[in-house]
Amino acid sequence: MSWKDKVPSCFGEADIIFAGHPLDEARAKATIKDAKAAGASFGDFEKEVARHCNNKIKNSNLLKGHTDAQVAKAKGLWK
Repeated sequence: MSWKDKVPSCFGEADIIFAGHPLDEARAKATIKDAKAAGASFGDFEKEVARHCNNKIKNSNLLKGHTDAQVAKAKGLWK
């Protein structure tokens, strides 16, 4: 399984929050480690985070703000 396939497991099922629960955060850290090992940039990771949000959030009024918040959380863990 590639790191891209693991990105959805880093989110809460109902709230679509990235690394919001300790288990989701542990999966996010492992997925980020796999992405870095595969040579991915944060831009590559950001695209997958945004793709997951786009697939799950159907209200276009909420999508951008929610996606931006999840990307910011991912960026904080990327360091």
